[in-house]
Amino acid sequence: MAAGAALDSASGRPWPEKNSEIKRQIKDIFNQIDQKIPNITFSHKDQTTSAKKSRVFIRNPQNRYCVGDQITVQVDAYDYLGKRKTYGGDYLRARIYSPDKGAGSSGRIEDFNNGSYHIYFTLFWEGNISVSVYLMHPSEAVAALWRSRNTGYGNVGYLGKFTSGDKAVETKCGFLLDKKEELCEYADHEDDEYFYCVKPQNFSCHSFTEFKNWKTLITHLSKLENSLIERYSSCIDVVTTFFPKDSSSQIEETCKTGMGLEYPSGYVMNDTWYPKGCTMRTYNSMEEMNACMKGKFFYMFGDSTMHQWMAYFEQNLKTLRLMNVYEIGWAQKHLGVDLERNIHLIWKRHARPFIYLGFVSHREERTIPREIDLIGGNQHTVIALNIGVHFRLFPVHHYIRRLLNIRRAIERLFLRSPKTKVIIKTENTSDMSNEYEGMSDFHAYVHYAIMEIIFRGLNVGFVNGWDMTTAWNTNQIHPPETFIRNEINMLMTYTCS
Repeated sequence: MAAGAALDSASGRPWPEKNSEIKRQIKDIFNQIDQKIPNITFSHKDQTTSAKKSRVFIRNPQNRYCVGDQITVQVDAYDYLGKRKTYGGDYLRARIYSPDKGAGSSGRIEDFNNGSYHIYFTLFWEGNISVSVYLMHPSEAVAALWRSRNTGYGNVGYLGKFTSGDKAVETKCGFLLDKKEELCEYADHEDDEYFYCVKPQNFSCHSFTEFKNWKTLITHLSKLENSLIERYSSCIDVVTTFFPKDSSSQIEETCKTGMGLEYPSGYVMNDTWYPKGCTMRTYNSMEEMNACMKGKFFYMFGDSTMHQWMAYFEQNLKTLRLMNVYEIGWAQKHLGVDLERNIHLIWKRHARPFIYLGFVSHREERTIPREIDLIGGNQHTVIALNIGVHFRLFPVHHYIRRLLNIRRAIERLFLRSPKTKVIIKTENTSDMSNEYEGMSDFHAYVHYAIMEIIFRGLNVGFVNGWDMTTAWNTNQIHPPETFIRNEINMLMTYTCS
């Protein structure tokens, strides 16, 4: 929408500049997260958490364990001088694993905000089990990352292209621009989403056709703060003491939507995912996948990690025919059909913010809530979505707003079509090898906590990439196909249960 007063089509009255209810919800959720982040300063690395000095031990160890038992590992944080930490906020990652079985599972971490942490593990399998606890970032780095992220919008630059006939001009765009210049506003007033471009002379705001963006790689951190973040993760301790015996537990019901987002949500063994509390079906052949997908329309909205799902279907469904949508680059819309089985597959990027160096169409740009609103839905419709990694470079309220609007769109969808299946994928862990400030997994850790709050109680299915990549210990934002196969199996299980 171009600059100027926008009217509510129903009432004819001007839209409010900001949606007060969305603003209130954003503030409430932001405060819930902000209270968990330490507000601290430091002057020397010696005052920060040391993995080497910190201590790990098993609380109330037993002589005998059975499969399904719980164990609690305690971490007491110390600084480099050997002084006990008196506040929490360290970003830890924990898992249990058995290399001989190719098995692994995540641990749920409780922060007591006094330098002590409890990590809760479920012993899912029989055999010798090791425990690893990694200090990904000390609490001092966490405080710096949180402050840096919420400083402003300068981490990504935007360039917009305006065209009129055979003429074209490029101008600066973004979510927040200097209002001293004449701006074109592209707004979704209902969802309180705004994007702006500097208005070029002799061009209408309606002639905005394409845009691109890039990481500016600016830093809001001091040299000392940066030194805490770069390649920081280190193991606090490894304990190898457990040998649980099989307790012959029964197989649970097939996984279905509405079971909620749980952590840990299962375990991996020999490259197969075993969800906690339910059973995942396997669809390893084209025939099995086609039988499940027959007669269904799949809409996938997300980033490159959900693009891997589309690539998996394109590679493994030999009967799928891909349509030429006359767009360039991997971030183009992907559309595949199987006319014989009436299967329809589409993948689309989740809209701004979406970091992509090439120009993409502005007119094709729709957020996930708007995409969902355009789908009628029925028992033959499956919507899968993920969102997160591209938001790490923006203030967290931007992510909270988008998730709140996605929830509202899903609720509207279920009112008109309660039989539509909705599947939500969480973010993957990454190798955290570069661009630490903007792309650290700490930001995804925050996103996961926000997702738990916002999507609680929805009748959706979750593919818990955050938990699964931790259990697998992949440390890749784009895991290998063996991992993707398990995500697809979870998707298919929800679809056909």
